[in-house]
Amino acid sequence: MAQGCQVIQQTLNSEQYPDLFWKPQTKLEDTLVLFGNNVTSTRGRTLSGLYKGGVYRRHQEFLNPARKIRLGILNFSNVDYEAFYYGLRQEFEKQKTNTFQLTLSEENIRKASLEDLSTTEAKVKVQTLVDEVLQVPIDLVLVFLPQSDRAQDDSGGDSIYAWVYRRLLRRRVASQKIYEKTLREKPRMVSQNIVLGILAKLGNLPFILAESLSIADYFIGLDISRKPKKNGKGSINACASLRLYNTRGEFIRYQIASDSLTEGEEIPGTILQDFLPIKDFRNKKVLIYRDGLFRGDEIKNLVAWRDAINSEFIFVECAKSQIPRLHNLSNQKLQHPTRGLALFLSPREAILVTTQVPPRIGLPRPLRLRVREEGAAVDLKTLVDTTLKLTLLHHGSLKDPRLPIPLFGADRIAYRRLQGIYPGELEGNKQYWL
Repeated sequence: MAQGCQVIQQTLNSEQYPDLFWKPQTKLEDTLVLFGNNVTSTRGRTLSGLYKGGVYRRHQEFLNPARKIRLGILNFSNVDYEAFYYGLRQEFEKQKTNTFQLTLSEENIRKASLEDLSTTEAKVKVQTLVDEVLQVPIDLVLVFLPQSDRAQDDSGGDSIYAWVYRRLLRRRVASQKIYEKTLREKPRMVSQNIVLGILAKLGNLPFILAESLSIADYFIGLDISRKPKKNGKGSINACASLRLYNTRGEFIRYQIASDSLTEGEEIPGTILQDFLPIKDFRNKKVLIYRDGLFRGDEIKNLVAWRDAINSEFIFVECAKSQIPRLHNLSNQKLQHPTRGLALFLSPREAILVTTQVPPRIGLPRPLRLRVREEGAAVDLKTLVDTTLKLTLLHHGSLKDPRLPIPLFGADRIAYRRLQGIYPGELEGNKQYWL
């Protein structure tokens, strides 16, 4: 024990270096977010705010309150979809204002087992059922899947969901996957979680930050997704789409590069310029998160474009791996870190804990933020606080992600594009990737 205490005392700690550590004054879950009808609630009580105020912004397709959300069902599992649909309707009916109603027609329901079919036979069966489900106009399809398909999808295999997702998205129909095991173990939690996802995938904006972020006018994220070439030499990469958010964290639009396939890890200058059109970014201050490091001439190209359109760019590299862990310390015992705890390594670099995980799982993996000197200077405490607030804007789940929302899911968007899964439009205002 004495040796353990000595090791703890030798670590970088807030007792000896108080100015190097920082944590938010209030818990992140107590941050106020804004819903419809000027209703505010804490992020920790998202559903309560949604039920009281409704969504912050309805999509133009749903401006008429009488317009119902038309659902379809593809059931490739053994779950009771009728009971789940009833529970989901109850969750939607709890919204006291800006209410959305669900409707499900028998013509939009299909059930099939794919267990005894070959991969090719399964694809034919799935495509046939997708065509049948879409015979009647529909907004979103609930896809119930066997648990085995999850491992197939996570490994990049040709999963049932990827096959369904591709065909629905090309026809401008959203989808929501639901795995059999998750539904059997936590049916109500699934219903509550996907309320937000369904609303957002259809273009509605559930909530934004109640208070504006002062560090910049806009926030965007850049990422590259890699896929090995078939011959094993190098990789084919896809630029992630850009997603644009304003000072309240309000999602404005996504944009996908028309020429997205590229070699190496560098995003070409022409794509960066397309992502930052003059009409939106002239004379604006933009915080640009890069997943990992800026590569090649990315900074050089961005600086040239910034100067040409008379803007300010803040360049922030966001590393996710090989980062030292942070701890709390109580009575000479190491404990899980407070969510939001930060360690300042220099005036331009910090380690930041953005998540909280149960002790049985292990320690949360922090991020490492680095402000590049080629861009505008920022107060590091303000950047850390801004990054934390931007993790609160995930509309696909009640659980906050590890990454700030301009970066969260960017790798997934690019990865799915490599699978041939992307919408027909290169720009849009629906969060289809959730």
